[in-house]
Amino acid sequence: MTDIVSRLRELVENRKRFAIARVIQTWRSSPRPVGSAMLVTEDGTMTGSVSGGCVESAVVAKALDVLKHNKAVVADFGVADDEAWQVGLSCGGAIKVLIQSGDSIDWEVILNALESNVALAWVTNLNNGYANAFYSAQDGSDEVKQALERRQHFFADEQWFIHVFPPRLRMLLIGSAHISTELLVLAQLHDFETLLIDPRDTFVRKTERIIKPDRLEVKWPQEVLPTLKLDRDCFAVILSHDPKIDDEALKLLLPSEVRYIGALGSKKTHAKRVERLKSIGFTEADLARIDAPIGIDIGSQTPREIALSIMAAIIKAKNNGAG
Repeated sequence: MTDIVSRLRELVENRKRFAIARVIQTWRSSPRPVGSAMLVTEDGTMTGSVSGGCVESAVVAKALDVLKHNKAVVADFGVADDEAWQVGLSCGGAIKVLIQSGDSIDWEVILNALESNVALAWVTNLNNGYANAFYSAQDGSDEVKQALERRQHFFADEQWFIHVFPPRLRMLLIGSAHISTELLVLAQLHDFETLLIDPRDTFVRKTERIIKPDRLEVKWPQEVLPTLKLDRDCFAVILSHDPKIDDEALKLLLPSEVRYIGALGSKKTHAKRVERLKSIGFTEADLARIDAPIGIDIGSQTPREIALSIMAAIIKAKNNGAG
């Protein structure tokens, strides 16, 4: 739903009426996952998507009816027939879509959570007039807490939809260089919070960046990393190519719960790195956590291509670790 936040904020601030359609359940190869959302204004303008185009026209028609009668509905869309381009899913999947009027929802709670990067669960009771409630990570039922912990939306007992807004995943960039510059662009595109760490003032200050990191620390990794929550929401990329920086970062990252650790360098460079870390007590199992040479092998040559290969490895680790 993060893809529609700016439009949502615009509509709310300008007090424009709109409906919101959300995918609350899917079967088989549905085109969009649970939690996907689409806004529909009174003139039928759409923002976002619930099916990638397969059933949007039918959803818009229902959304306009919801706005007219101010009554929420749940609609089912299944396998396409001869009119697939209008009302069916040609992929063979099926989706359940909840459509509500925006008038009934406290958008400031949602927008503040999204813009403050604070965990929030939006719970809709489908048996109670589609009522809405909001819970933080410390509140709510066991189902709510579990959904937030797993970062997964939850549809239960045909009556509850828990829409999860977890904090953004964090990308730790150790070392300021051309590759980190390209990674900052990709991290923003995929909604990662970024922290760039490099004690070398010249590298930090002189590197041109299209996108700035959310946080920049001109310090040694051993000064910054101990102050962070190094959990499975973190993905670390080590790019300085300087053992005095890289090794110190790895000493702290390898024992942590960080989901991905990648380190720049050739096979020869990494072999030397492994030997140094073994000499201070790290095991083969510890060192196997390091993705090196870094990234998915796509024959990368340029910093932009290397950044793409790293981002692909991070997305793979994120998706493999979901739930």
